[in-house]
Amino acid sequence: MENMNIRQAIETIWELIEALEQAYWEASEMEHKDRVFNVLQILNREYMELLKLSVQDHHFDYEVITAAPGHLLPVLRDLSKHSNAVCRRLSTREQLEERLVVYIRAVADDPH
Repeated sequence: MENMNIRQAIETIWELIEALEQAYWEASEMEHKDRVFNVLQILNREYMELLKLSVQDHHFDYEVITAAPGHLLPVLRDLSKHSNAVCRRLSTREQLEERLVVYIRAVADDPH
C-alpha cells in the first residue's frame, strides 16, 4: 500500500472516529462499549495531535505520534475481530470494518 500522508491520516482518523461513535451507541454490552471507547480515546488523542501540525506539513508521510504501533495495532485488530458482536446494524459494521482496514494498513506500514 502507498504511504498515507498526514492530510489523508487526518481524514481517515476522523471517519474512523465517526464510525466508532456510532458503534459505541449500538453496542449493547459494557465489554463492547469499553472496547470501542478505548479505541476512541486513542484515536482522539492522535487526531488532536495531528491537528496541531502546520498545513504546510500535511504532505509528509504519516506516522503514529501518540502511541507505539506495537501497542496500537493489537487494539485495532481486536476491535476488528469483534466488530460483528459490537455493531448491531450491518451498515455500521461495514463502515467500521472498512475504515479500520484502511487505518490498520497505514499503521502497519509505519516503519517505527
